[in-house]
Amino acid sequence: MNIQRYLLRLWLFIVALSFSCLVQADGLDDLIDHLTPTDPTPVALKPLAKLQEAAIAALSFVGKPYVYGGSNPDAGFDCSGLVQYVLLQAGVKKLPRTALEMYDSSNPVSSEDLVVGDLLFFETNNASQINHVGIYVGEGRFIHAPTTGSFVRLDRLDQDYWHKAFVAGRRVLSLE
Repeated sequence: MNIQRYLLRLWLFIVALSFSCLVQADGLDDLIDHLTPTDPTPVALKPLAKLQEAAIAALSFVGKPYVYGGSNPDAGFDCSGLVQYVLLQAGVKKLPRTALEMYDSSNPVSSEDLVVGDLLFFETNNASQINHVGIYVGEGRFIHAPTTGSFVRLDRLDQDYWHKAFVAGRRVLSLE
């Protein structure tokens, strides 16, 4: 069940409770049984919520300096250091250190099926293999630490440079 449907059910449940004085006890019990989700897992523990939490955390580092080999907010980040840090902090899992290793340890996802928190992989500067990674944040945007002398920032996947360098979207968790 997706988060929006869960929240809608929760809202309907709250509305039903607020009008409980107008509903007989049996009717309310039936309504509660009907609205109670079949999956009791709290939303925060669901894989999609963890991926979204990682993406939101990455957004909080916009403006942090790019530091080659950097993997913490105090010093700065390189692309894979940023991804590794936010996914670990969100409780997703510890990923390998390089973009290529992250690519190898994740699962393919089509561009049409990207969700917030999926990883985007690139071959930049005429590289012959994957050498850059960012985190998809929705609406064709991603966050990443691009290169020496720059800062963690948001870019659009449809920008000419990134569109040409794009290799694949990958997912580190199953959403099942």
